[in-house]
Amino acid sequence: MSNFETIIDFGSKNLKLGIFNTESKNIYSSERMIIDSAEKSLNKIIKDAEKFLSKHIDNVVVLYDSPKFYALDISIKKEFDNAISIKKVYDKLIEEAHFFISQNNFKDQIIHSSINSIITDKNKSLTKIDEDIKIKSLILEIKFICLNKILIDDVSSIFKKNNLKILNLYCSSYVKSIYYKNEFDNKDNIIFLDVGYERTSGLVFNNYKFEYFKSIPLGGNNITRDISKVLKLNLDYSEDLKIKFNKEENDKFFNKTDSNLINPYSEIFEKNISIDLLKQIIEARLDEIIELVLLQCNYVKTLNASLKLKLIIIGGGSPLFYNNYKLSIMKLVSDLKVFNENNSNSCQAGFNYHQSDESFLTKTKKKVKKSGFFETFFNIFSK
Repeated sequence: MSNFETIIDFGSKNLKLGIFNTESKNIYSSERMIIDSAEKSLNKIIKDAEKFLSKHIDNVVVLYDSPKFYALDISIKKEFDNAISIKKVYDKLIEEAHFFISQNNFKDQIIHSSINSIITDKNKSLTKIDEDIKIKSLILEIKFICLNKILIDDVSSIFKKNNLKILNLYCSSYVKSIYYKNEFDNKDNIIFLDVGYERTSGLVFNNYKFEYFKSIPLGGNNITRDISKVLKLNLDYSEDLKIKFNKEENDKFFNKTDSNLINPYSEIFEKNISIDLLKQIIEARLDEIIELVLLQCNYVKTLNASLKLKLIIIGGGSPLFYNNYKLSIMKLVSDLKVFNENNSNSCQAGFNYHQSDESFLTKTKKKVKKSGFFETFFNIFSK
């Protein structure tokens, strides 16, 4: 058995790696931009880690994100003739829900299972199963995050070519949101926006409930392309401009009248391009992304305007929010926090989740005996 755990955040632009020992301490971390191909970059980051360890790495836990991730909700009910121990039936009911989702979405694989509600006799609600009680009925409301099996196989093949076995693959947006959520004392109505290179995910948590998840194929690179197109600049220059601009908290860096600064963006002024226009380009695309991934969500639409919503920005595109953009979502939000992530944060989130009770809901399970159609239908939808 290995005496360390290797976590890899497998992004579309960067790879992040963290290694944890048996005492759950992060003993090594690194980050590498993907150059040429993901396979070659993965080989390099693994070899560097093996050199540090003086050991081979065979197994890894992978954090991955894709706009192809999607969420499914299910409510499953079981009634019993006689009172029975909840601990005897709880896991079995979760497995039945897994079986039903797997059989009806055979092209996709369940990545995460979040138990949102546990309801027993006479509508008694439980937050967790921490004691053994007798029940005559049990209802579980579960949210699943799924991903196409072909895409999972494509990712797995990259690791196999580097002689690596993926122990578990998780959705990085979800795992990181769980990690950051625990930093708040008040966990009511927390909205996460994970802005990636070519993907953005929106997640909503309300205390114990995982209310909402959506991922779309738009991210920071789309903003770069907008800048390039509108301002007629090449892509590399536009990316650099976007990054440097959003590192500044005011326009002083771009003030061409300030003789104390050597401005590296002389081209901007030579072409007489307005800084206000640059802001508008970034702001317009951010607004569109937020509209598509969050504001069209029915849960967010129906939230009481008096509620104090917390908006948490994570991901490689989080520095975009350092500037004071006039975004539509700010009308709903009372608190905005930006996490400028590093490789140790995301890998720590992955390690913590891999050790959590929830992760075991989607790890290897015993096969559930297949029910007849009408029995399955009754179990799922009966009230």
